[in-house]
Amino acid sequence: MHFKPWKINGHLIQSSESLAQLDEEVFFNAPEGLKIVINQLYELSEGKIHSLSIRTSGSTGAPKEIQFTIEELVASADLSIKALALNAHSNLLLCLPINGVGGLMMIVRTMRVGAGLITVTPSSVIQPSMFHHQKIHWASMTPHQLVNSQESFQSIENILIGGAPLSDATLGRLLKKPERIVESYGMTETLSHIALRECYPKNHQFFSLLEGIKISKADNGALVIETPHLRTKTHLTNDEVKLMDESHFILIGRLDEVINTGGIKIHPRVVEEILSSNRLEKEFFVCGTPHPELGSQITVVIHAEKDSELSSMQEYIETLDWPQYHKPRKVIARNFVYTATGKIDKRATL
Repeated sequence: MHFKPWKINGHLIQSSESLAQLDEEVFFNAPEGLKIVINQLYELSEGKIHSLSIRTSGSTGAPKEIQFTIEELVASADLSIKALALNAHSNLLLCLPINGVGGLMMIVRTMRVGAGLITVTPSSVIQPSMFHHQKIHWASMTPHQLVNSQESFQSIENILIGGAPLSDATLGRLLKKPERIVESYGMTETLSHIALRECYPKNHQFFSLLEGIKISKADNGALVIETPHLRTKTHLTNDEVKLMDESHFILIGRLDEVINTGGIKIHPRVVEEILSSNRLEKEFFVCGTPHPELGSQITVVIHAEKDSELSSMQEYIETLDWPQYHKPRKVIARNFVYTATGKIDKRATL
């Protein structure tokens, strides 16, 4: 049996039959299509369908469909359940869209361990009234949701961050904090996270692998992930990393985002960390934009609707101590565009 009896918004579900008997009001304040997805998971478990299709976010490339079996979903969920110490007494908050792997796997973990799932309609702001101030043991959020949902922390013990890196600047913007914040590393191809990083109250710079996962580096420095619990065993990423040992690594940045400025290759993440460590409170990202002589120039993109904020940002950059070649040459303001799973869509924003 793949799934245990579990609860959704206080209602016990033991099978697809009991799911069908639930009143539609149970799913009123929930991600769109939740009942359909739960039913598909039961069909997978019962062998009525062979696999479930999950679509990648499209934040770094063209979206694509990936098929996963029930065995893969369960194996991935079990790794997370052990790492996060989930049990039948846990209450999990689902506040992410379920068309992405982050939201989907929160459902699978709940069903697998027999926990309670509390649902809210995905939004950039999660208020405690949305889940009736119920005690939540784990919630999964994007960094954008984390900053905007601080009022809910009084009811949430632990928050799992995914979808985008969590910077020190974002942590510094939090006036309120839950008991624990953990950043996840993974992608749709690895079926949720394969490593976790403690962010609060501890603040580690390294990720720790989940049990059974192995890593190495390709010749270009990219992280290679081995997932023995999945049909596809090896995954070549676009992320450059520093391996600390066989179980820990530090994320340096994406290889496909490296800025080649005058023949010098600069990782945007390095520049972002310098800005973050100086407590830049604006939401931002760093990228390369065209330069007539250098080819590309380091550019800071800030979340703003008015160009009037640019001068103060440029003055702020001038006050910082920069390593050679790392100082941004340009600042632009944009109203940020986000993907359906809450990531900044950099291409659409630019």
